[in-house]
Amino acid sequence: MTSQELRTAFVDFFSKHGHKHVASASLIPDAMSTTLFTIAGMEPFVPAFLGEIPAPAPRAVSIQRCLRVAGAKSDIENVGRTGRHGTFLEMLGNFSFGDYYKKDAIRWAWEFLTGVMKLDKKRLYVTVHVSDDDAQALWENEIGLSPDRITRWDEDNFWTMGPTGPCGPCSEIFYDTGAAYASGPQDTGPNLGNRYVEIWNLVFQQYNRAADGTLTELPSKNIDTGAGFERMLAVANGMASMYETDLFTDLIAAQPGVAHTTLAPAEQLVRRNIIADHARAVTFLIADGVYPSNTDRGYVLRFLIRRAIRNGRLLGYPKEFMPQMATAVVTSLRAGYPQLEQRLSDIQSALRSEEQNFVRTLDRGTELLEHLISDALADCTMLLSGDDVFALHDTFGFPSELTREIASERGVAVDMDGFTAKMQEQRERARADAKAKRAVVSVADVPALRSVFEGYKGLETTGTIVSILADGTHADRLDAGAAGQFVLDRTSFYAEKGGQIGDRGTIVSDGGSFEVSDTQFIGEAVAHYGRVVSGSFAAGDSVRTKVDPLWREEIRRHHTSAHLLQHALRDVIGPEIVQAGSWVGIDRMRFDFRCPSGALTPAQKRLVTQRVNTLIRDDYRLETEELPIEQAHERGAISMAGEKYGELVRVVKAGPAVEFCGGTHAHSTGELGMFVLLSESSIGSGVRRIEAVVSKAAEAYVERQQDVVAELAESLSAKPEELVERVNRLHGDVRDLQKELGAIKARLASADAQSYVERAEQVGDTAFVGAVVHEAGAETLRALANAIRSRMRGGVIALVGVDGDSVAIFANVSDDAVKAGVHAGNLVKAAAPLVGGKGGGAAAQAQGGGKDVSGADAALPAMRAALAAMRAAIA
Repeated sequence: MTSQELRTAFVDFFSKHGHKHVASASLIPDAMSTTLFTIAGMEPFVPAFLGEIPAPAPRAVSIQRCLRVAGAKSDIENVGRTGRHGTFLEMLGNFSFGDYYKKDAIRWAWEFLTGVMKLDKKRLYVTVHVSDDDAQALWENEIGLSPDRITRWDEDNFWTMGPTGPCGPCSEIFYDTGAAYASGPQDTGPNLGNRYVEIWNLVFQQYNRAADGTLTELPSKNIDTGAGFERMLAVANGMASMYETDLFTDLIAAQPGVAHTTLAPAEQLVRRNIIADHARAVTFLIADGVYPSNTDRGYVLRFLIRRAIRNGRLLGYPKEFMPQMATAVVTSLRAGYPQLEQRLSDIQSALRSEEQNFVRTLDRGTELLEHLISDALADCTMLLSGDDVFALHDTFGFPSELTREIASERGVAVDMDGFTAKMQEQRERARADAKAKRAVVSVADVPALRSVFEGYKGLETTGTIVSILADGTHADRLDAGAAGQFVLDRTSFYAEKGGQIGDRGTIVSDGGSFEVSDTQFIGEAVAHYGRVVSGSFAAGDSVRTKVDPLWREEIRRHHTSAHLLQHALRDVIGPEIVQAGSWVGIDRMRFDFRCPSGALTPAQKRLVTQRVNTLIRDDYRLETEELPIEQAHERGAISMAGEKYGELVRVVKAGPAVEFCGGTHAHSTGELGMFVLLSESSIGSGVRRIEAVVSKAAEAYVERQQDVVAELAESLSAKPEELVERVNRLHGDVRDLQKELGAIKARLASADAQSYVERAEQVGDTAFVGAVVHEAGAETLRALANAIRSRMRGGVIALVGVDGDSVAIFANVSDDAVKAGVHAGNLVKAAAPLVGGKGGGAAAQAQGGGKDVSGADAALPAMRAALAAMRAAIA
């Protein structure tokens, strides 16, 4: 079987048995997940298993992309070296949500493996939990498996995704690869070595594990199957290694030819396997909206990219081979993930940028790392300290795992505990931040698990209060003057999502009025934040929701402008423009995007603005429809990387701008009136931000600009079109006057220089000229010091200048004094704190300054005392 044939066969088999095909979710799990990435096929279904949300169907089948980069050293180091270890993997899964249970799950697993895949029954072995007599009986009586091919285990046959969540006993199916692959004489059955490969895991979900380890029964008994796609494909083709299947051979073949390398042929293949695996992982991570950074998901992505690049360098690959690998990954997996194609340009741009950054740091960091490794070998410690590992990470961007790998290749260990201690403070801050974001009322605390949004139809609707929250806890009622949140079963209020802020307005009943100041999601429920203006409200009350018309109207228009802007950017710059976030408010819109070419030129900004305004004038009627996600992609609708979508997506069409979007929009583009681009700036590596306004906010902005222009024209006695020329002329005049003033001050300083020399004093054996000079900035002090130096060949010149609300400090030391140990930079450092500033410089000349003019008089004695201390130390 080819990979695509196996994919199709699995989905078709379970679809024929009444399972609904559910598309793969993102590698970025739900916000309430305890994992950094999606690590199991069942993870997207956890809320359904817990009964928090409805299941997509009683029976479901999926092929879920997963990423597993465990912290254990052996895991990542085995990638590419064994036939079973990888970072990116796909999980074949069939699921039952309270429908069928053990009997059907076992029967269908056996039927697919032996009937569809035609695997030799004699090579299949199973394991069950020590307490699961039911599963044992089913394997023996229903399948006819001999008891000597069924093994009972305890921990190995109780599955849970993590420390908490749905769990239960499981039954695993193993394939015997043959005695040739045994790890040793003891490798005679499942879980005893490498000979027996697990290819199917039937999890009988019946418990929810709490943080303290307590198990409680789930609302229903469920089936969760996890079958490793890569392993199963290898078994289907009689191969011991997944790296021999078409999932990897295509990617290995797509790599550049090995050039100069000292690696043995077997080691070369290992490195090529690593690159193939990591190319799959990083392509999907970027496609799902993760970008390289030094924290969390971005850190893992950066590590994988940099590890692949380093292995490429060891093989002598040319620069920027990773973008080529991304193309190979997209080609290899196009049939299973057609949406990858539209993300290819952004994926390649991110890889290219990261390689450019890493190559610079790799050369500098490798030199230091080699030095540290040589020291560890020379002093026989054979260890890199945690401080060293942290310095490489913090200064050169070296992932600690990469440092450990490079050191290990030279036989040197690293103190990862010490490194972890250094990183702990930063990680604690990140965890605290994540916890704060999640520290909202739990979904489980809200009786209404889902609120129906009726706001697409209009500003008002009727609903029922299903829960009242006050001070984070449930309340029976809320009286006049009290603040809290109402959770409704139906609402016309849009809860903040996708960058669009929440609606405001009122909720009214026969006996009261509640002013809504914000609307937010709590899980799938909508919470209306506000205060009771009059009367009182209780859970169960029927109410009417009324959104503020002006609030909704202006938000709708600004949201539509974001769609038009993205289309215009792609028109002007190219398809590599990818949205990276947005914020839509009542008086402005913010649009973040990835732009490989960097800042927009003035001409590009003008073209983008003109393009958006053309789309507005064309007055396109906005159209919305719900489509299957694949059909939406086929129509060219743009989705946002990292955003989670269901099988049906809402598509908004504003003329040529077509996007996935659940927000509210204008009825036509003409409503926007006018688009004004306020600013374009950088907010991070490769990410730009545009702020813009439309409608009434745009009118107000233009009016303000007109007022400013009119006021300037009147002040400068010029016509508006003459302002630029007039201002440029004034700037020139000011520069000329400043030069003249500087020359005058220099002449005055020169004229006074002799009087300063005559007032010189002795500090130890050194002549010292010191003075506080008023109405003198840094340049004036420099000119005065030069004039004094021309008349006094030896000694120290220390000057403090006061000019308005700032203080300048200047020190000049003759060559003979420098040789004697006097340092101008240290003189300035002694004085700068007294004027609330800082400074320093070389031994012969230094300068500094501050903003505290009250300390100017004390600064000079400080310099004199510092000189005296230097002379005393020399003596």
